[in-house]
Amino acid sequence: MSQKDPSSTNVSSNVFFEAETPAATTMKEALQPFLDKKKALDDLDYSKRHAKGMLSARERVDLLFDKEAFTEIAPLARECDLAAATKAGETPRDAIVVGYGKINGRMVGVAAYDMQYRAGSMGKICEWKFTRLKRLILEQGFPLVILTEGTGARLEEEVSSQGAYDNPQFSNLVCLSGYVPIVVAVMGICVGGHANITAIGDFVPMTENASMMIAGPPLLKSKMGIDTTLEELGGARKHVEESGMGDLLVADEDECIDKIKEFLSYLPNNCNEAPPVRATRDDPERICPELRDIVPTDLRFAYDIKKIISGLVDDGKFFEFKPTFAQNIVTCMAHMDGRVVGFIANQPAYMSGTLDTKACQKISRFINFCDCFGIALIFLQDIPGYYPGPQSELDGIIRWSTRLLYEIEHATVPRFTVMLRKAFGLAHYGMNSLGMQPNMLVAWPLASFSAISPDDAVDILFGRVLAEMENGEERRQELVAEFKAKTTILPAAEAALVDDVIDPADTRKVLIRALDMAKNRRPGHPYKRRGISPI
Repeated sequence: MSQKDPSSTNVSSNVFFEAETPAATTMKEALQPFLDKKKALDDLDYSKRHAKGMLSARERVDLLFDKEAFTEIAPLARECDLAAATKAGETPRDAIVVGYGKINGRMVGVAAYDMQYRAGSMGKICEWKFTRLKRLILEQGFPLVILTEGTGARLEEEVSSQGAYDNPQFSNLVCLSGYVPIVVAVMGICVGGHANITAIGDFVPMTENASMMIAGPPLLKSKMGIDTTLEELGGARKHVEESGMGDLLVADEDECIDKIKEFLSYLPNNCNEAPPVRATRDDPERICPELRDIVPTDLRFAYDIKKIISGLVDDGKFFEFKPTFAQNIVTCMAHMDGRVVGFIANQPAYMSGTLDTKACQKISRFINFCDCFGIALIFLQDIPGYYPGPQSELDGIIRWSTRLLYEIEHATVPRFTVMLRKAFGLAHYGMNSLGMQPNMLVAWPLASFSAISPDDAVDILFGRVLAEMENGEERRQELVAEFKAKTTILPAAEAALVDDVIDPADTRKVLIRALDMAKNRRPGHPYKRRGISPI
């Protein structure tokens, strides 16, 4: 059709061939310009990125998906007219690779931002492509992986009132949250909107060279006079170890992709499906005699809770969330008799396993995640209490500790608790004690329960009197011994306040039998529009 024909349709500048192209005489000739444009995408030069040890967006996607199993959406897209008019330069794919395909045989959607073009910024065409994918996922219900790297809003388009267009990029992502698993891998510099989407991710791995922040160093320098670097402001280690925004620090892009695949292997396609069951040769009735020797009888001595988790789960393998953030608590996914479970365990080897605000944040989000995708929760309880002090109060320990209770009570998945050694203070509620209605509560023989540790109780109740006594310390030790006798697990067992006192070696089979019993979700609360979270 001639371009001069008044009845013809105008050809948009976003189409990857010139309007002057002679009219095709055959279907093959008509197809050839499109094939040439797609071939040009394969020949784009990413040598500068490769020199930095970084892959292109499409190379990352190819690494993630099974061979020959990826279908790309809108590969011929390019920048919109406003962007081209504001700052010249072609933007292949409009700086994002979007599509779907199979990962280990399962359907998954992906959006990978391309930092090489317009700094991976979020343009109109770019985000429209992503919206297309999110609509497909909302309809079909399969996981979403976002490989993010970019500088946020595309200034060539956003420094204009047209930047206020109806862009559902965040609203439709929020709609997917809790419906399908969402991975947001931070594989480079993420500023503004690119950083914001990580907060919606269920799993956020970060490569060592990655960073993320709401605003970058140049803006802070010009507007606030703050002179800083990407690493100081939002380096990967800072977010993984201190802020908790990142879930896992990985060495490079290969390890990042491997961890994404491993994470997805534990999860269903969406919240309406059960988590996948994995075949195992690990005997569900296996006795674990090594567990008898891990926990010291003296409460003052620590141990590594991960050794207990490893002894309980299938083949000793588990997938840990935030291993270097709030290390006083361990949260991980594992399999027991092939069924996916989530563990929440006090870590006595760090801060004695007390719960501070960061630990409460870590547990609350993990409970929320597991409940969304039908993963039963197992609590390993050795809790001395919430972490006290002026800084804890300023950090909001009151609200965060209550948020923890809020999440436990709203969880509809089965919940089980094993009391390993101690449960002191109100924090025992935060580790799923009897008052939180667990499906099973068992204790090891060393377990003890009290509103406060025996020695602290003696000091508070009798400290002043004992200080005035000639044999005050001797009398103090006698009182502590008396209080310890009252807090052993035997009185609780006799009052049926625990379901049983078990041999630690039998813990695996006891938990698996309870998992077999509790397969259904709880009914949940009576109708309400929503709960009002303490945080």
